[in-house]
Amino acid sequence: MELYQLRTFIAVADEGNLTKAAERIHASQPAVSAHIKALEGELDVVLFVRTPRGMLLTDAGRELKSRAEAVVRAADDLLNQARGFSRDLTGTLSIGLNTDPEYLRVADLTGRMAEAHPRLRLKLVQSTSGTILKDVRDRRLDAGFSFFDNCYAEVDSVKLAEIPVRVVAPAAWSDRIRGKTLDQLAALPWIKPDMGCPFMVVFGQLFSSASVELTDYVEVDSEDVIRRLVVTGRGISILKQADAEALVRDGSAVICDAGPHLSLNVNFVFGRSRGEDPLVRALAEVVAEVWRGAARCGCGVEKTSGGRDAAPGS
Repeated sequence: MELYQLRTFIAVADEGNLTKAAERIHASQPAVSAHIKALEGELDVVLFVRTPRGMLLTDAGRELKSRAEAVVRAADDLLNQARGFSRDLTGTLSIGLNTDPEYLRVADLTGRMAEAHPRLRLKLVQSTSGTILKDVRDRRLDAGFSFFDNCYAEVDSVKLAEIPVRVVAPAAWSDRIRGKTLDQLAALPWIKPDMGCPFMVVFGQLFSSASVELTDYVEVDSEDVIRRLVVTGRGISILKQADAEALVRDGSAVICDAGPHLSLNVNFVFGRSRGEDPLVRALAEVVAEVWRGAARCGCGVEKTSGGRDAAPGS
C-alpha cells in the first residue's frame, strides 16, 4: 500500500468523480483508476460503486476513508516534524495573490521573508479568490489571499483585516449623482460584479434594503475591470476604499455616499494539514507581522478583532 494510493482514494471519495479527483491530485484519469483498482486489490475490498452519478463509497469505503485520512495526516505530521529539525528552512512556497500586489504588501512580505529565511523561495501566482481557495484545498498552492470566506474543511483561514468598500461613479457624473439616494442611483448604468467576483457579496448587501432592481448594467468578474470601466465612464460600481480614494485623487472618479456601510474581509488561507509545516508557519507569521505593521501605521487597513488573528498552530 502506497501513500499516493491513499491520497487518490481520499480525493475520489471527496469529489465523487474520477476526472475532478485527477485534476485535484495532478494525475491522469487512467492513473487515478489504476490507483483505486490497485488499492482495492491489496485491501481485498470494494471501495466504490460506479454509478451514472459518479463514484459512490461503499459501506466499507466510508469506514476506511477516515482511517486513510488519519494515515495521510500522520505522514504529513512526520514530514513537518522532520523539517522542524533543520535550522535553515529550505524549499519553495507558492502563494496565490487575489488583488494588487501593492495592496497585499507583497514587497514587504518578500523582503522580510528573504531576510528571515534566505534559503526559502517564494513563487507568486496572480489569481482570483475562488480559484485560490480551491487550489489551496487541492494542494496546487501552498497558501494565498482571499476575499471570499473559506468554505472548505481542508483549508484554514486567518482574517487579516476588514476592508471598507465604497460606491464610486465616473468623475464626469458628479452632477448626476450629487444628492441622489440609492434608489435613484439604481436607475443609472452600473457595473455589476458577477458571481465569481468577491464584490458580488458586498453588492448584494448594497441593494438588500433597496426596493428597486438594476436594469441597466454589465457584469464583470474582476475588480481591475470594474476600475477600468468606472474610469472610462461606463457606470457606477463598488471598489475597495483605497482604490476609490486613489481614483478620486487623480480626478477620474467620485465617491457616492448613498447606501449602507460596506466592507470586505481579506484572509490568508493555507491547507489545514499544513498548519504545523515549518515553511507554512514561517510564512504565516511574516504575513501576520506585515499586516499588523500596516494596521499600526494606518496604511489603509482597518484592524478587527474577529476571525483568527494568530499564525497557524500558535
